[in-house]
Amino acid sequence: MNERTVVEVTDLTKTFDNGRVTALNKVSFAVPEGDLTVVIGLSGSGKSTLLRHLNGMHEPSGGSVRVLDLDVASLKGKGLRELRREIGFVFQSFNIVGRVTCLENVLSGALGRLRGPRYGVLSYSKALRREALEQLDRVGLADRAFQRTDTLSGGQQQRVAIARTLMQKPRIVLADEPVASLDPEISGQVMDVLFRSCVEDRITVICSLHQVDLALGWANRLIGLRDGELVLDTRVDSELDQQVVMDVYQRLDPTGQKIHEYRDSTAVTS
Repeated sequence: MNERTVVEVTDLTKTFDNGRVTALNKVSFAVPEGDLTVVIGLSGSGKSTLLRHLNGMHEPSGGSVRVLDLDVASLKGKGLRELRREIGFVFQSFNIVGRVTCLENVLSGALGRLRGPRYGVLSYSKALRREALEQLDRVGLADRAFQRTDTLSGGQQQRVAIARTLMQKPRIVLADEPVASLDPEISGQVMDVLFRSCVEDRITVICSLHQVDLALGWANRLIGLRDGELVLDTRVDSELDQQVVMDVYQRLDPTGQKIHEYRDSTAVTS
C-alpha cells in the first residue's frame, strides 16, 4: 500500500533580521500519514521554527510547505483557520487554563467544531462531555476530570493538554519539546500517548525533542537539524547506529570541523 504524504517541505528557508539571520536553510523532507517523526537538534538549530511553518505561524522566506495537499503560505483567513482545525499543537508550556477543571480544558479542544462560545462544562452537549471523558481516560486521567488543572503535576498537565489536542480530532499533531520539563519516567508516558495516537487513530505526529533515547525509542523516523540545515533524515530501526544520530549534535567551526562532542545519549542540551 502506498503511504500518503501529508507534509511536504521543499527547500524551506527562513531568515530573520532582514536576512542577516538564517534559521532554516533549504530544508526538504516529506512525512507519510500515521508516522511519528521526531525532529532533533541543539537549541537554536531551527526545530521550533520548522514546526511553526507547518501550521502557518511563520511564512517561508524561500521554498514551500505543503500540508494535507495545501500550500500553507498561500492560505489566509478562513482557509488558514480550516487547515489549523486539522492540526493540533502541543506546547512545552502546556498552555492550559489552570483555574478550570481538566474536563473543561479538554472540552475546549472541540471549540473549532462548534459555533459560538461555551461557558462551563454544562454548555457542551452530553455527547461531547462523554467524548472528553474518553480522551481523559485515554491519557490515564479520567479520575481527575473534575479537579482543577493547576493542582496537577507537570506530567499530568501535559497529558491533559494532549487530551485537549486529541479532542480537536486533528489529522496532524505538532509537539514542540512536549517533555522538556518532565522527568524521564513521565516523559516516556507522554511519548507513549503520542505514539498510541499514531497507531490507533492514524494521526501523524511531528515532535521536536532534545532527548536522543526517547527519540530512538518512540520515533518511526528522525529528522536532524544543525544550524538550520537538514543533516539527518532516516527511518528508525534496529540497525540504526546511535552514533549517526549523535553526530547531529556536533558543533562545527567555520571550516566544518567538529569542535565539541556530546556524549550523553540520554539528553542533549545546549
